[in-house]
Amino acid sequence: MNMETIQPIEELDRISLIEERIKEYILKNQLRPGDKLPTEEQLAAALQVGRTAVRETFRRLEALGIVESHQGFGRVVREFNFDPILNGLFYGLVFHGHSIMQVLEIRRALDDYFIKGAIQNLQEDDLVQLEAIVQRMLEGGADNPNFHQEDHDFHALLYRRCGNPLAAQLFEISWSVRLHAIDRQVALSEIPPGTIAEHVAILAAIKERDVALARERLAAHHDNITQSLRTQIEQQAESITL
Repeated sequence: MNMETIQPIEELDRISLIEERIKEYILKNQLRPGDKLPTEEQLAAALQVGRTAVRETFRRLEALGIVESHQGFGRVVREFNFDPILNGLFYGLVFHGHSIMQVLEIRRALDDYFIKGAIQNLQEDDLVQLEAIVQRMLEGGADNPNFHQEDHDFHALLYRRCGNPLAAQLFEISWSVRLHAIDRQVALSEIPPGTIAEHVAILAAIKERDVALARERLAAHHDNITQSLRTQIEQQAESITL
């Protein structure tokens, strides 16, 4: 191993600096997922810090999904994915009480951008699935207890075909935040009027491969959701003050 690429630390914030040195080591040595990292002893000697500080830094890197520990082998570079970051994002949105309206604004922007890729990539089997989902919505009507699941499945399929896996994960986070709000009776607990018809219209535009029309109808769909949500929040606030 080329330990010369790791420089000693002299500043006070040792954990953060050790983390940066290890990241630099991974990049400069072009390590790939599964490649073994130096031991705690080697890093402590190279960085001129204690093993405890190195061990704590490894714990942080493991939490970030950059490093993983294998029993009897040591620590290796982990196959990167966004799960730890996205899980933290969901927790932050829920814990810090970010407005559901702000989450819906982000979701609207994502829908508008990624619908083009979805329409381009959708196959005939996908259209059959979308039609089946919309048919279940129509059959279930306004009192359909499974509507939220069907609504999710409709949009999730579009995101799976948009060509960007990260966008699909962001959709799932926005959906989870919305469900959390519903569970707390803060957001949509009822199906907004016209929502089912909006899905019928969106699907028709998708089947025509008309991106502009699909965007227009998605925008109308979001307008309806936002207005319905705003009305429910206002009514809830009024009932509390009475």
